[in-house]
Amino acid sequence: MKKAILSLALLAGAAGVANAQTGVKYGLKGGFNGSTFSGADSKGSEYKAGFAAGAFLNFGLSDNFSIQPEFLYSQKGASVDNQPYFSGGVLKTDGTVKQTLGYLDIPIMFRYNIGEDGKGFFIEAGPQGSFLLHQRYFEEDGGGREISGSRQTSTDAFNKAVIGYVGGLGYQITSGLQLGLRYSGDFSQVYKQDQNNGALNVHNSVFQFQVGYAFGGK
Repeated sequence: MKKAILSLALLAGAAGVANAQTGVKYGLKGGFNGSTFSGADSKGSEYKAGFAAGAFLNFGLSDNFSIQPEFLYSQKGASVDNQPYFSGGVLKTDGTVKQTLGYLDIPIMFRYNIGEDGKGFFIEAGPQGSFLLHQRYFEEDGGGREISGSRQTSTDAFNKAVIGYVGGLGYQITSGLQLGLRYSGDFSQVYKQDQNNGALNVHNSVFQFQVGYAFGGK
C-alpha cells in the first residue's frame, strides 16, 4: 500500500513538472541600441544610435525560470570625432567617422522571474552568437556632410561570426508586455586577423533598451 501511494505521489509530481514545463510563449520585440567599440585599439570611439528588432520563444521550465532563444537584427558600430580630412586643399581635423554594422544576433537567455507566475521583475543572462550581414563606413566633414568617396561597404576585413554574452533586467507586465535593459559584449574581435599587422583589438559593446510582447503560455 505504501509503495502504491509513493508511486502515485511520484507520478503526480512528474505530471506537475511536465505541466510546468509546457508553458511556451512566443513574441516580438524591438528597441534602441547605443553602441560603441571597446578594446585596446578603440580609443576615441563614441556611442552611436541604432536599433534592434526580431522574435523570440520562451520555454517555461517553472513559474520562475525559463529559457528564451531570440533572433534579432541588431545595428552596432561606433563613431569617432576629430578626424582629419582635406577640404579645398586645407587639412581640417573636425571630421567624424561613422561605422554601422548590421548583425543577426542569436542570444540564448536564461531568465529568472522574481515575481509570481512569470510576471514582475526578471533578470536574464546568456551567450550570444552574431553573424555579420552588412557594414557601412563613411566620413563627414565639420558641417555634417558626407565626404565624397569615403563610403565603404565591403565586409572582407570583418569577422563574419562572433561570440559574445548578454545580461540584463526587465519587467514583465501581466498583459504580455515586457520592458528590458541589456548590455551585450563580444569576446571575438570585430576585425579579422591581418597576416602583416595583426588584428585590431576592437570589440562590439552595446547597451539596449527593448520593448516586447509575449503571446501564449500561462
